[in-house]
Amino acid sequence: MQGVLGSVAPTTLKSYSAAVQRFGAFTWGAGDGAFQPPSQEEVLRYLAHLRALGRAPRTMRHDLAAVSFFCKALGFPDPCCGFIPRRAIEGWARLVPPPPDKRRPISLSILRCILRVLPDLCWSSFEVQLFHTAFSLAFFGALRAGELVAGSRADTSGRALSFTDVSWSPRQVLISIRRSKTDQRGKGAAVCLRASRRGPVCPVRAVGAYLQVRPPQQGPFLIHRDLSPLTRYQFASLLRACLEMAGLPPSQFGTHSFRIGAATEAAGLGLPDRAIMAIGRWRSRAFQSYIRPHWKSGH
Repeated sequence: MQGVLGSVAPTTLKSYSAAVQRFGAFTWGAGDGAFQPPSQEEVLRYLAHLRALGRAPRTMRHDLAAVSFFCKALGFPDPCCGFIPRRAIEGWARLVPPPPDKRRPISLSILRCILRVLPDLCWSSFEVQLFHTAFSLAFFGALRAGELVAGSRADTSGRALSFTDVSWSPRQVLISIRRSKTDQRGKGAAVCLRASRRGPVCPVRAVGAYLQVRPPQQGPFLIHRDLSPLTRYQFASLLRACLEMAGLPPSQFGTHSFRIGAATEAAGLGLPDRAIMAIGRWRSRAFQSYIRPHWKSGH
């Protein structure tokens, strides 16, 4: 059983456990907390309950996957794999399509604006270089926030970029992505960022300058002077503050806007689809949904 539970990422196991607790509270109510093999009828009642609450089909699929996982792990029949539960969710999804993702891309010009206002928002030169490096890597590496920074100060999942994941030289930065949202088995991927001789923004120079002031500490690559990790909350909060100071609406952007911006910029340069897929490590043409109009004043 321990080996089966260890086959999924710690964050996934945590979210699955929470989903099963919600399912149990609705299906069985108060009890001794022991997992009981549910029937397909109970699963369908729970899905109808989630729909009545207005939960998205994505949430339904997640909770269904959680119940399915624990049923299989405990040796019970899986009531979630049948035709009716999955088709019910698919039908509800068609009836109420998800709202479009309206996040704007962070373009190279917006990145310059963000980096320009950092000294006005950070309390030390070290923090300026830390966030300069974090934002530069997020854009040029098309990185998800979860691949780059820690989920919290107490995050022990090891998903954040580690010091040993980064190899620097004056010409390039090599980044090892050990695991990502679409790579739960941990096959990993490599990202190579080349030095740029033109323009003030260069991820290689940013990493080099950061390494000169970074304490020689193993663990997360992006850390504060006190050795605590840069967290997702801090990353997102300062991004919003920078956007606002730069005269841009924070509500139209998010941490994923760096990745969206990388795809949009690459497409604007006329790169072929295969090259754009390689930049963001996309395995399909899903990247096309990331190519969006740039923000314009007055919009």
